Amino acid sequence: MKNIAISLNNVSYSYDKKNDVIKNVSLNIEKGKFISVIGHNGSGKSTFAKLIMGLLEPKEGEIKIFDLPLDGEHISQIRPYLGIVFQNPDNQFIGATVRDDIAFGLENQCYPQNEMDPLIEEYAARVGMSELLDKEPGNLSGGQKQRVAIAGVLAMHPKIIVFDEATAMLDPQGKEDINKLIKLMKKKNKELTLITITHNVEETQTSDDVIVFNEGEIYMKGKPEEVFLEAEKLRSIRLDSPLLYRIKEAFLLEGIKLKSKSIEDLKEEIWP
Repeated sequence: MKNIAISLNNVSYSYDKKNDVIKNVSLNIEKGKFISVIGHNGSGKSTFAKLIMGLLEPKEGEIKIFDLPLDGEHISQIRPYLGIVFQNPDNQFIGATVRDDIAFGLENQCYPQNEMDPLIEEYAARVGMSELLDKEPGNLSGGQKQRVAIAGVLAMHPKIIVFDEATAMLDPQGKEDINKLIKLMKKKNKELTLITITHNVEETQTSDDVIVFNEGEIYMKGKPEEVFLEAEKLRSIRLDSPLLYRIKEAFLLEGIKLKSKSIEDLKEEIWP
């Protein structure tokens, strides 16, 4: 299964060894896909993220990363493939400056200094932080901190990056900036597998697939247009569709089927 980046086979997990928060989940995620994982609080989506990153060990079942079992024997081989950006960027800051922080992961991988500096410059530029390399992280905005966290992850050349509620603590401009950056990352590297864990359905519309978690199980899975047109099923688990699909649903009730895949296109389609 060389095209499968992440594979889960009958995976369950419990924090208290009594109540499963992930229940017998089986799933394959193809290499190079952009996947959004949504669900209400307590649905299991963040636990799922921690499991595939090797931060938690399944109670039952098996997880494979590029066909390698995610276990103690193989974790040292798998770890360089994985990168994660957390909800609170302050949890990822180690260095005294932006430069030091981007360098941290490279130092752990024993890069020589003469190779590190060009990588730091390159990835700071990619996330628009070149002019702030010598700033203290505490002086940055939330969005800037997340950009630095992303640069640090990118510099280590992972094959899979998980964004665990990475925009939840940001203001609207910060959210927009990080989502644009994620799209740019995917555009520049077709081999990169991206997984975003989010409660904001508006952020999922450019994904290849959306996975909906409910009570520890995969409730729905498919392309955004397939998932979000199932408005009643989503509402039954306290989720809503993005604005685009709510508008489409309203027109469909009037017998008008809209084809637009963005709000911008929709404006032109419905204007006549």
